[in-house]
Amino acid sequence: MLSSMSSTPSATQPAMTALDRALRPEVLIAVMLGGAFGALLRELFAFWFTGGSSTAFPLGILLANLGGAFLLGLFATWIDGLIRHHVFRPFWEAGFVRSFTTLSTFSLQSIVLIEAGAWGTFIPYVVISVVGGLILIWCGERLGAFFVARAGGSVDVDEQTRVEEEL
Repeated sequence: MLSSMSSTPSATQPAMTALDRALRPEVLIAVMLGGAFGALLRELFAFWFTGGSSTAFPLGILLANLGGAFLLGLFATWIDGLIRHHVFRPFWEAGFVRSFTTLSTFSLQSIVLIEAGAWGTFIPYVVISVVGGLILIWCGERLGAFFVARAGGSVDVDEQTRVEEEL
């Protein structure tokens, strides 16, 4: 059964496209399970750090978004280079990290703060989220590249294209 799922083309089997790989049952299950864990952890962060208050500084969501940005950068370089299993990236990157860090959660929390007139909380939250996210994804990528180089490898220069095609 596994040999019939190979992405290597043969005379009778056409090459598997990125969409074909993404729609394989084990990949879909990996994304679903990773997404469930990421969403659950994001909700726990939101409640642990704000106590359920809708107008408190959204520290839990901020930490989830910043931590997720770092993890995504790290996964895209170092971890992905170590673990080449075809369900690893869908589980961790497309499932876990992307459900743990969501623009919709950030946006909703921002609107709640605006509607509550909590400008002193809203402005730093948005600035720290956006600038911090960019800095931390870059830091994760740099750390990952360092680990790859230290192990004697090199970072794939077309990594971003490959990531987008596989996800």
